[in-house]
This record gives sequence, C-alpha cells and structure tokens, in this order.
Amino acid sequence: MKLPSNICKALALSAMALGACAAPLDALMEAMPSQRYGEGYLELGSDAMNSTLDVFKVRSQMGITDNTGDYQGFTLRAGRAFGNGGWLDGAYMRRNITVGADQYPVTSWRVGVQQKLYELPSNGAVLALRGAAWGNKSSTITKTNPSLGGVTVNSISAIDPHDNQYQLDLVSSWYESQWSGSIFAGVGRGKVLIPRGLIDLAGTIYTYPDDFSSVPSSLQQHLGTLNYSLQTRQIGANVSYVSDAWMYRLGYVMGQMHRPSVDNAIQSLGHTSYQRNQTVVGEVAYKFSQTVHAYTRAQVMHRQFLSEIPFLYNSITSPIFGMKYGVVSAGLGVSF
Repeated sequence: MKLPSNICKALALSAMALGACAAPLDALMEAMPSQRYGEGYLELGSDAMNSTLDVFKVRSQMGITDNTGDYQGFTLRAGRAFGNGGWLDGAYMRRNITVGADQYPVTSWRVGVQQKLYELPSNGAVLALRGAAWGNKSSTITKTNPSLGGVTVNSISAIDPHDNQYQLDLVSSWYESQWSGSIFAGVGRGKVLIPRGLIDLAGTIYTYPDDFSSVPSSLQQHLGTLNYSLQTRQIGANVSYVSDAWMYRLGYVMGQMHRPSVDNAIQSLGHTSYQRNQTVVGEVAYKFSQTVHAYTRAQVMHRQFLSEIPFLYNSITSPIFGMKYGVVSAGLGVSF
C-alpha cells in the first residue's frame, strides 16, 4: 500500500492505545465509502447459518448434532455522503440464534459518521476519522440446565439485557482504477447491563438482584459477572477488486477486549477467559446497473460473537466462546 509514513504512525499509535469492540462489518471499513456507493445507498439482506450452509462442517467437528448454532436474521444498511468528504451511515439487524433448546433473539443497531481528514490525489491515498455508536438488546435470554459449580440450576434468564459501545477509528485507504485497500485501528468503551434475572434453582424461583444474597455463594460469583464495563481496541485491513460488473472484497479485523471484573471471575472459577476475537469477511457483488447490485457475504469469527454481541459473554456462557462460528448473507442494494 502506498501510504505516507505519518499516516502509518498515526494508525500504529491508535492500535496501541487502550480503549472498540468490532461493530458488525467493521472488517470492510474504508475512508471514502462514496467511492464505492456514490452519494448514498440502501441495502437489505438475509443472514443465516444452518447444517446446509455449514459447508466446512465446523459444528460436526465439535460434536454438535442438533440445531445448536442455527442462525436466522436480516440486516438493513444505509449510508449517505455529506459536505466535503463526510459520510453518515446506519444499520439495523434482527438475529435469532439457537443453542439446543434455547433461543437467543437479539436486535442490533449502529450509527456512524466519518470525515475525510487528508487526501493525496497523486496516489489515491485518503485518511479519515470515524466515530460510531452501536449496541445490542433482547427482551429475554434463557439458558437451560447450565452447569454452575455443582449447583442444580434448571434455567437462568436475563431480562432486558443490552449493551452499548462507542468507538473511534482512524482509517487510511488507497483507491486505484480496479484495486482499493484500507487499514484501520480503533479504540472505544462499552457497557453491558442486565438489570433483572430469574433463576430456577431446583424448582425455587429467585429474582436478580433482589434475591442475590439468598442463592448459594457459588452462584453469586456467576451473577456478579452479568453487568460490567469494557475497554477494547481493534486493528484490521481489507482489499477489494472490481472487474466489469463484479466486485470482490476481503476484510480482516482483530479485537482485544479488557473486562477485568469478568475475566478475573472466570479464571478464579477455573475456566478459560476469551479476550481476543478475529473476524474475516468475504463478499462478492454483482452490479445489474449503475444503481442496483446483489451481494453474497460470508463472515467467519474465531470466537463467535465475542466482540460483536458483548452482553452474551459472562462467566455462565464463556465456555461456548471457545468455538468458531460463521454467518452467510445475501441481499440486494440500491445506490443513488
């Protein structure tokens, strides 16, 4: 990549700073989206994973034989250019993740704004600063028959769980006639909140936090990891190639999470805490005209939704995050 040394230094400093979890599709971040979409775009796609789409048989290699890991949902995305090198975008996602008999319905959202800071027309290099707010929420998440240190728990439910994140990224891209590429680094902060919970303990129902002191001490330690703050950082890169009506993109992002109150508790329980996630996104798109395109996209995550849906992670659920996961998407988009 033809990038000025001062841009590379700025990106390196941002990556070293402590601070952003990976918002959905951060792996495809670029400095000037208008180069790809024009003045604006609207995109709607279906997202899924099941035994048919799991072509690499990841779940069967882990010994999963039921519907665990099935995923259904959709993503609505839109963006619009403004001013001199400005860009505003947003996304809305509905997801339903199946884990055995449990259903995890999740609604996700994101709003981002970025501004071009620097441009070198001679070699197509552009530097931009991007700020984003994003989060996830659900009405109820229930885990049945969890293994919690020998305590007989029929089920534990999180009522109104949600998380909110704020992040800042520095993005440098270069654009040529057919090729383009980007590198980026970001920092941010977030918070996970689970205001209420229900615990079915051997037929007796306890509420959280009202009955916190009434449940066994071993269970209290788990309940103490439901609400927490997090600081993380991310770094990534992507490349794209255009050939006539076809466009190919490949992106990578690595996120490092810092959640002392959760990770310390998980380790004290003798479990493994997961603090880093790596995500690869590949996309193939076809333009039917100057304004209409279709796409298919695959997203593979090293630690499932560790960095994308923070409220799913605590000492109760942490063991499942040692597994890989992926989602396949397809949809249509309109540029204007």
